[in-house]
Amino acid sequence: MEIEKKNLFTFSVIILGGFIILPIIVIFFQIFKLSNNDLIEFIDSNFINYLNQTLTLIFFTSFYSLIFAVIPAFLVTFCNLKFKKIIDLLLILPLSIPCYILAFTYSDILGFNGVGYDFLNTFFEFDNDILNVNWLSFFLACSLYPYIYITSRISFSLIGSTYLNLSRSLSLSKFSIIYKVILPLSFSGVISGLILVVMEILNEYGAVKYFGIETFSVGIFKYWFSLDNKSVSIFLSAILLIIVFFLVTLSNYFSKRDEKISYHIKSDNNYILYKNNKLNTLFYFVIFLPLFFGFIIPLFFIVKNVISNFNSYNFNEIFELLYNTLHLGAISSFIIVFIAFYLLNVKRVIKNIYTNGVLKIITTGYAIPGAVIGLSLMLLIRVNSELTFLMGSIYLLIYAYVFRFMSVAIFPIQSSLERQPIIYDKQAKALKSNYFKIFRNITYPLNKYALLSAFILVFIDIIKELPVTLILRPFNFNTLATQTFEYASEERLGFSSLYSLIIIICCSIMLVLVTTVLNKKNVFRG
Repeated sequence: MEIEKKNLFTFSVIILGGFIILPIIVIFFQIFKLSNNDLIEFIDSNFINYLNQTLTLIFFTSFYSLIFAVIPAFLVTFCNLKFKKIIDLLLILPLSIPCYILAFTYSDILGFNGVGYDFLNTFFEFDNDILNVNWLSFFLACSLYPYIYITSRISFSLIGSTYLNLSRSLSLSKFSIIYKVILPLSFSGVISGLILVVMEILNEYGAVKYFGIETFSVGIFKYWFSLDNKSVSIFLSAILLIIVFFLVTLSNYFSKRDEKISYHIKSDNNYILYKNNKLNTLFYFVIFLPLFFGFIIPLFFIVKNVISNFNSYNFNEIFELLYNTLHLGAISSFIIVFIAFYLLNVKRVIKNIYTNGVLKIITTGYAIPGAVIGLSLMLLIRVNSELTFLMGSIYLLIYAYVFRFMSVAIFPIQSSLERQPIIYDKQAKALKSNYFKIFRNITYPLNKYALLSAFILVFIDIIKELPVTLILRPFNFNTLATQTFEYASEERLGFSSLYSLIIIICCSIMLVLVTTVLNKKNVFRG
């Protein structure tokens, strides 16, 4: 009887996993049906330009993000500073501002006749042409650096103080300790955050479209909807998938590397490398610089625009958009967390290659750009005419969210479940408790904070999501994100500010909640 239950659970995981990863399967099947003539023409004329602009954007954004993230993370961890928990929260807050909103805001500030343009033009010879890849890289870095900050901060705070004290006893200078000890041991964590940033750059559509940068994501939209060239869109999607799988492989490699050097890592870091309080003013200045550019400036000008346009808003429309956004986010987040929790519990109880393989494939979903997911589902409906009723339905959009954000829910829940001793389950079974009783009395109480964290993280991502929602939303259905993008596309940046502000407020509240949960679990130390 027990074997039959395990087989049934394994079968359910395989079926559910296959259903979730269907977008990947569709793209790969469609590759074999591409039009060679269209592809040859595209590769000869435009492919190098798309590749060059995508790689340029990735390089400069990654460079700025590393500077904004690693230096503050190091200073917060190894310097004698006060209010570290508050600083951690503040430096994560730029994640509440979606990339496209921050880019729209800065283009308004620094564009012709903008406040920033007038100021810079008074004191410097300022070129107001900011719609280029260099400026966009800086703006994206201001929004995305918290991914690297979080992973770097955790990596730094897990380096044992005993190991660092041993380095000092060998008469290593502070620079040598940083160069030979701290950076090598935290390299994997920094790179993990950097890979997340690169994935977000590949997924970004709103900002790059507005700035006129021809990345792969923009090309997918352009050739599918504007130029009606499906072959090129599928080809660009396939290229993005190859890049994504390379990044996932790289991430897995560094995860395994972390396991190999885990004997270096301890959780007792109280080590202060710089104890001189005279330098604290400089340190605080460096720490708050990315917060200033990534949160304070854009928020100030967004609020200023909201006040200027306050009497022009249709608040009935705003409440409807807010309801659409929160309702869609709550339902999708609940479904995603429920499925993730089920899959991970099955994997925990039934350890075999099938459940492990399905979970590994599913976790690649977050890495796949929204434009690719939306395109793959449209291709699926195009191939199977019986599914046309799904086009323009809320169900198709939720399904896309499930695939896109499943891994966001899996990682915090998996981390929590791994800390739950398996002996608890065995003792409960010895007392003849069924799976439901074990879940209700043991698994859920021990992992409720992880479930809450997963729900909040998924909810934040869904509120900010733009490409998937633009492609698959029902007719005459808008969210705060899509409405913000539409107004910005119509050159109504000031008017779109209230919609942007509501997104920022919702995400900020959620980030404060999830940071509170993480602090309860003592994720950050030092």
